[in-house]
Amino acid sequence: MLYSDLIFIYGFLPITILITFLDRSTEYKNLILVLTSVVFFTFGRPIIICLLFLTVIFDYLFGLAAGYGRKKWLRALSFFCSIVMNSTLYIVFCWNSLFKNFGIEQLTLTKKLIPMCIAFYTIRGISYVGDVYKKRIKPEKNIFCLLVYMVNYHFMVAGPIVRYGDISDKIRRRTITGQNLNDGLNRFIIGFAKVMILGISFEKVKEAGLNFAELTPFGAWVGMLAFIGNIYFVFTGYIDMAMGLGLLNGFKYKENFLPYSVRGYVSGIVKGFNKLLIDFFEDFLVVPFKKNKSRYISGVLLSGVLIGLWYGFSQNFLIFGLYFALLVIIEKLFLKRILDKLPKIIGFIYTFFAVFVGAAIAYFSKLEDFLNWFKALFGVGTDYMWSVNMRNKTLSYLFLLIIGVFIIIPGFKNIIKSQLKAFSQKSEKNYAVIRISQTVCICLLLAMATASSVTA
Repeated sequence: MLYSDLIFIYGFLPITILITFLDRSTEYKNLILVLTSVVFFTFGRPIIICLLFLTVIFDYLFGLAAGYGRKKWLRALSFFCSIVMNSTLYIVFCWNSLFKNFGIEQLTLTKKLIPMCIAFYTIRGISYVGDVYKKRIKPEKNIFCLLVYMVNYHFMVAGPIVRYGDISDKIRRRTITGQNLNDGLNRFIIGFAKVMILGISFEKVKEAGLNFAELTPFGAWVGMLAFIGNIYFVFTGYIDMAMGLGLLNGFKYKENFLPYSVRGYVSGIVKGFNKLLIDFFEDFLVVPFKKNKSRYISGVLLSGVLIGLWYGFSQNFLIFGLYFALLVIIEKLFLKRILDKLPKIIGFIYTFFAVFVGAAIAYFSKLEDFLNWFKALFGVGTDYMWSVNMRNKTLSYLFLLIIGVFIIIPGFKNIIKSQLKAFSQKSEKNYAVIRISQTVCICLLLAMATASSVTA
């Protein structure tokens, strides 16, 4: 089940919210959250998948040992055991095709059994025990509170990476207000619209542009830009939906995206696009070694490799992680100081092409395809500038593509928000107009996204 599935939006979610309000106690809300998370996690899969939640017991014990162990080696061993256990779980479920390649058929699982985005589940266990080991938080003595955190379906699909210390107080005591419901529904619907309207629009253009049967220069350029737009709106859309689900249940999760600017360069893009995931790896592999240049570089490279493989286990994702890690290191060592002295346009051009090529590395699993695409950018090996299919798709979705570009542009959303805020503060009538307009727009977005979901 995905947040964008109509059965979730018009069935699972309303029922869950309704049941949650049958009792005001936080204990009851936690119980409902656990039960509904199990249904979400196992939807369409054998119930035996719930055996995965046995790892909560082990992470609970590892956390106690990491926090209360008298010997330093025992605390470190507990953290190491959590890493091994959760990493093994991730490999078995997400990379199980490896076993088939090596002839180990017994460990090769069917697609039906693989749970949704197990990566976000396993990284929670590692982050919890790691934060206890680093003394950022105290070990959780109530295993049910840890269970609520581990199986919470709000950030199961695409994140964000929520650390236990960020929501531990809300697990024990929280209330759901009318403002929570309003803000949560608005953000959830906006995220739904991002995925089903803008995400699909960019995907259609991407498919037409990067079709190797009729690859053209225009298709190579616009198709890859559309791929970037597709990833942006699908990922940010699901994150918005997760944040909305949190608000509907009384949680306020940390924002996963930072505002980026031309002066942030590639480092700013990397940090801003998936801040909480980067923070996780930085905390354990980079920050402890910042004073030692060689260890710092090693930490960034290792983080890049792990993040790349975390996104997908293939050669291109490994290169993708290393590519951006190297750019971050180069900017940190000297390139940023050079670019800061040059006109902004130079920094923009550098950042654009660096991200553009990085996206292509992630997209193409074969070097031959990457090279053919790269040559097509300059018209090598192509017969004409654009195909009929590419032209039709671009013109069909042109309005939505333009809207998407304006949304991605740094600062554009802030300008619109500031103008609307200034207008609404002039009088009560203006405020009422803005509020009514927002409600109408949200309803229209829900209707359009639903229609897009039906026809997709």
